[in-house]
Amino acid sequence: MSRRVADAMRRATPARAKRLVPQSVKDRLLGTQTGLPPLPSYDELSRLMLRYQTKDLVNVDAASFRARIDSFLELTDHEMEGFAHPGEQRDLSVRFHWGHDHDFGEFFVPGVLGDRHVTLVAALVDWLHVLPRSPTGLKVLDIGSWTGGTSLLLHAMGAEVVAVEEVRKYAESLDYLRYAFGLDGLESRAASLYECTGPELQDAFDAVLFAGVLYHVTDPVLALRIVFNCLRDGGQCVIETAVTHSTDRILGYEGPSVILGGSEEDLSRSGWNWFLPTPTTLRQMCLDVGFADVSLSKVIESSGLKRIYAIAHRDRHNDLTRAGLSVRAIR
Repeated sequence: MSRRVADAMRRATPARAKRLVPQSVKDRLLGTQTGLPPLPSYDELSRLMLRYQTKDLVNVDAASFRARIDSFLELTDHEMEGFAHPGEQRDLSVRFHWGHDHDFGEFFVPGVLGDRHVTLVAALVDWLHVLPRSPTGLKVLDIGSWTGGTSLLLHAMGAEVVAVEEVRKYAESLDYLRYAFGLDGLESRAASLYECTGPELQDAFDAVLFAGVLYHVTDPVLALRIVFNCLRDGGQCVIETAVTHSTDRILGYEGPSVILGGSEEDLSRSGWNWFLPTPTTLRQMCLDVGFADVSLSKVIESSGLKRIYAIAHRDRHNDLTRAGLSVRAIR
């Protein structure tokens, strides 16, 4: 741990640390990701996140900003999410949990996923060569943005970003950061992926970041088609997902009550994983929804899960087989 991070961690109040996901869950979520090559952009990208500190605030003062962040961290609200029975929903959707580590200068907020936002984007730049180090002029759709770690980093790199997050409280926290720091070219939408079908999102993006989401949705085929529709011709979607490691075409059902063999408390209640594809299945689903070609990375061990990156390219918009589609009229 660097001295900067250690000092920042000491600035975090004990009360704030207690509001995170229980350590038993966090250990499983983070763990050690093995199999990634060196990521030379990591340090540079980490420094870009230092643009979002209290000294850089534009529309609010530092005291008001910290008070607002604390109010998010203290938030427990199921009604704003439209939940009738909060006891049947995952804790991460009911209680607010900060997603990414963030050093705000005067204080530090540790996130459930730690520095994953930096590692993920560094992998796109250094390993997968999907993004240039300066993606100025590119328009990126970030699906499942949580508190905005990847969205903020992509914006700091120069991309125009639309962030989509189905949990309203998280989308509102990113929108507050956007306002507080006066960030043009960053939009935060409180919406389900399945709502990303409006005309303003069709054929609109050079790249879609679809990381850590596919195995959380109930209809992965429809989800991939929606992503396909959001891309411009020549655009590409980067999918990062947990997988079942097999060469067969299997879509393993986990359902809302199974996560990494944990207890019901560790599940963050329920509603976590739905389906885990094999790499072969993931590739075929992408081709079946219209992508012209799909490149798969090797399988990576992370936190007891096997994960993979897929790069799916859209050459042109074309139709798909419509028999049995859950939304028959999907474009």
